[in-house]
Parts: sequence; structure tokens; C-alpha cells
Amino acid sequence: MHVLTARLFETIVEPDASSILHVFLLSVLCGVLYFPYLGSTAFFDKGEPREALAVQDIVRRGEWLFPLKRATDIPSKPPLFHWSAASVSKVMGRLDEFTTRLPSAFYATLGVIVIYLFGRNLFGAQIALLGGGILATTLIYTNQALTARVDMTLCFFMTLSLVIFYSLYRQILTGGFWYYVFYIALGIGVLAKGPLGILLPGLVIGSFLALKKRWDLVSKLFFHPGVILTLLLVAGWYGIALTRGGEDFMDRQLLQENIERFAGGSGHSHPVYYYITYLFSQGLPWSLFLPFLLWGWFKQSLLSDDDTLFLKLWFVAMFAFFSISMGKRPVYLLPLYPALSLLMAVWFYKHDTVSARETVLYRSVAMLAGLLAVLLLIISVGAMWNHDPGWFFAPIESVLKPKDRANLLLVKNSLAAFGASFTAISLVSSLLWLSLSQCLWAARLRPATYRLILISILSAFVSRGIVIPVIAEARSYRPFMEQVEQRIKPGDKLYLFGESFNSDSVVFYHGRPIETIDQSPEAIAAKIGPGNNYIIMTKQTWAEIQDYDRSLPAPVFSSMSTGQEGDASLVMIQTRG
Repeated sequence: MHVLTARLFETIVEPDASSILHVFLLSVLCGVLYFPYLGSTAFFDKGEPREALAVQDIVRRGEWLFPLKRATDIPSKPPLFHWSAASVSKVMGRLDEFTTRLPSAFYATLGVIVIYLFGRNLFGAQIALLGGGILATTLIYTNQALTARVDMTLCFFMTLSLVIFYSLYRQILTGGFWYYVFYIALGIGVLAKGPLGILLPGLVIGSFLALKKRWDLVSKLFFHPGVILTLLLVAGWYGIALTRGGEDFMDRQLLQENIERFAGGSGHSHPVYYYITYLFSQGLPWSLFLPFLLWGWFKQSLLSDDDTLFLKLWFVAMFAFFSISMGKRPVYLLPLYPALSLLMAVWFYKHDTVSARETVLYRSVAMLAGLLAVLLLIISVGAMWNHDPGWFFAPIESVLKPKDRANLLLVKNSLAAFGASFTAISLVSSLLWLSLSQCLWAARLRPATYRLILISILSAFVSRGIVIPVIAEARSYRPFMEQVEQRIKPGDKLYLFGESFNSDSVVFYHGRPIETIDQSPEAIAAKIGPGNNYIIMTKQTWAEIQDYDRSLPAPVFSSMSTGQEGDASLVMIQTRG
């Protein structure tokens, strides 16, 4: 992919000193935001270890064509992300959180560079640089760049295919080579997350060509020889998968993950307006200006500018599709943010004149920024006064639920460990928010963008470097499994019992599949005693087993961690064969 990005760089943009500098700056920004945190957090939710098990199957068993979870279960997604993570793990000689997450950070960085190259040719170097910066620091994009999930892989190849299409349309890219690259990108996108890899780019492209009444291009794209490449990529892997997985694969990946999720929700059903709030929350901090951007669209002629029209359709078509779909999750919105980032950058640079009404609105946002600056300043001064960086949690601790209160205590203790460092970060953040407030009060929008990028870098450090690792350590089964691995000797057997917890991370940290016992609690109780078999279960299940015999020996280990929901601590008991 880096070779293709370099080819795009050479073709779309004249490689002068400024473009090289901008690509370097954006790469450094992504490097600061993403890569230091890839290995700082243990797996503690159900999503990351689920994908990591398919990666583990490739690395341990060498099953590249049709990787499975636990060597038996069909994954819910095609294997492009898993291939990427397994390749990294093979090269680095280890399989862990860092190597499993690295492809997401890599594709995220490439996506930022591709958007810069695209935006530079359409709108100029400064707008493109800001667009790349906005994308890199948008909350949902940053989160997915640090997550071992398939969504960032899909987002990159969707972005690449749409950028290549429009570059061909505008004749920025010329020659038959790029048509074939376009179709290859579409095919690879399908291998990232299924038919969406073609459906969503096709929806955007079809909407654009229909509005422009370019039926000639519709025919050209549909009957181009490159279509064969897409079909070969898609049909090749899906054919192998159907041969290997049969009816189970058809039901899992094609029916449940696509048709049922779109038509029935498949456990994620929400109303059509569900994404409105998430469009703002996932787009922070830049969504502070989204209402102004959307209002500006209503005052413009839709068809006056091909470049912004294409980006608007990219945004609107995807948002409409996901809103209509019954199955909804906030992360599904990720592929529309590359377009939105460029549109936001264009708005910042071309919004030179400010009306009296807009000034009032900007000052409303400025007051919010100012209040946050004052709050951070109070936190900083209070920490310096009483030498307790987490003192400000005390007023809200009593109103939280027990699980949230436990997480709050962990974060508070973590902040205390950072001490003066956290206080200094809080103070700097306060000054940045105050400076942002001053810029917005004076309607100086472009200087405000630089403050937001710096604020995003500091926020990433606090959340990814301080807060989330502490919560993860409290919920992850990694420390427990490290104890288990030290206890188990060659020849010992390890089993799982009970279905009241998600055991994917347990299996991942064990490094190989673990057999699940299907017996009654009474039968398990009868086997407990000295032996070379061990069983992992929840404390709740262990309490049920104790009801059969109160004289049973204590578990070998008990976990301090509580699982992804905070309610599933584990024990390991020893049993006879």
C-alpha cells in the first residue's frame, strides 16, 4: 500500500518541497497520535480479541486462506485485516496487542496521506493539509486507528477507491493503469468487510454520475475489463470460503452480517435518527463547527461545484444508507469522515466574511470553550494546592453506579501516579482552550484549527496514555492468564466451563484453543481435587458448584479483573482426570 500511495503522490501532486513537508508533518501527527499507544492497552472488550483469534489461527496454524476462531468457529468478517495483522506478527516475530493493532494505525496514516494528496489537487496545499489534520484528529478516526477491528481497513480502501474514481473523472489520473487500480481497490475493499466494500462506493459514484447525467461513464465503468479483476478477487476468496465453510459460512458472513443486519438489525436495531447525535459525538472536536458547515450547504447551489458536490454526496449517501439500515453501530459512520474532513477544511479557509448572526453563534461556542478552560484551570490549581490530581472526582463519585465508581477510583489512582505531569497537561490544555475561546470570540477560524489539533494531541495522551490503560487493566483477563500460563505444565490440560462470560481474550492470551466442558455443575464438583486438569470459570459459576459441596478446596487462582462488563471475575480450579 505504501508503494501505491507513493505512486499517487508522484502522479497527483508535483513532488515539490511543500508537498513533501506536508506529507512529513501529517505522518508525524499520525505517529504521535496512534503508534505510541498500540501496545499500551490490554484487550478488554469483546471486539478486539474476537478479531485477534482469527489472526492467531493464521500465525499458529498457518491457515491463511480461511482462518477460523479457536480453529473451529467461522469469523464474522472476511480476512483482509487478519492477513495484515498476521503479516505484521510474522515479520516482528510476535503476536500481541501491538502487532494486532498496527494495521489499523498503518491504514489510518495512509488514509490521511491519501486525503491530503486528493485535497491538494482539488483545493490547494493549505486546505489539503488542514483536511488531513482534521481527519487524523477526529475522535472516531483516532479511536479506530488504535483498535484491532476491521473498520479502519474498510475505511481506507473505500477512501482509496473513491479518490481514484474522482481523480479519473477529473482527469487528474490518466491512463488505463489507474482504472485497473480502481477495480482492484474495490475488490480488496470487499475482502475487508464484505459487500459493503463495493456497495457504498458504488452508491456514491452512482449518485454523482446520475446527478451529472454522465450515463456514458456509467456504461464505461460497468463494462470495463477491470471489472473482471474485482470479480476474481471477490469470487476467488468467497469461492474458497464457501468450499471450506459451506452452509455455516453462508449463514454467518453473508446472511447474518449483511442481509439480516441491514434488514433486521441482528441485535443492533435502532431508529432512523440514531446517528444524528453520534455524527456530532464521534466527530469531536471538529463537529463543534458542523452546524455552521451544514447551514452553509443550504445556501449554496448543489450542482455549482463538482469537487464539493462529490464530497457532499460521499457524506450524504453513506449517512443515508447507514440511517436506513436497521443494524446500527456508531463505528459504521467511519467511512464518511474523510469526505467530511475535506469539506470542513474548505469551509474554514473559504469562510472569510462573518455575519452578525454567525458572530453570535461563534461566541456561544467560544463561551463553552472558555468554561472548559476555567474548569481545567481550577483542576490544575486545586491539584497544585492539595497535591492530589484526582481531587475533582470527589463531588461526582457519590452519584455514580458501583461499576462506574470502581472505574473512577482506578482512574483517580492512575492520575495520582502521574502527579505533576497530569497537572502540567491540564494547565496547558486550559491555556489552549482559553486561546481557542479568544479565536472564536473574534471569529478567527483558521487560527482556531491549530489550537484544536494541539488539544487533540493532549487529549489522546490523557485518554490513551492514562485513563484507558487503567480501565483495561482492571477488566482484561491478561494478568489472570499470565498466572495461568506460569502454573500449567506440559501434559496438563486446560478447559473452559460455563457460557456466562466472553472467553475470546482468555483463548487469545493462552495462545491456542481451549476445549469447553459441557457437563453439569454437580459433575464438575465431583472431579475437583489434585490432578493435572484445570478449569476456568466465573466466580458466580464457582459459587453454584460450591452449593453441591462446601468442603471443596479453594481455587488455584482468582482474577482481580472483572471482564468487559465488569461483572465476570474468573477462577481456575484443579480437577482429577
